[in-house]
Amino acid sequence: MKKIVLFSIIALIGLTASAADQTKDQFMAAMKARAEKGGKEFNAANTEKQFAAKDKNKDGKLSDEEQKPAARPAAKPAAE
Repeated sequence: MKKIVLFSIIALIGLTASAADQTKDQFMAAMKARAEKGGKEFNAANTEKQFAAKDKNKDGKLSDEEQKPAARPAAKPAAE
């Protein structure tokens, strides 16, 4: 029962995060849930580094703009 409540809360945080700024705690909880769901080990130190890298203005929150995935450079054409 406790797991259902926990996952419901995390899911709710995930749904509301896209509509508002996401705090570090919300980001950490969402990433932990994602790791556990995927059967992977959660690494808090790496996740904190990811948050810090995304938080460009260092306000402790990820805005909608900061949450967007980074654009990948276009692939270079193969040399002939």
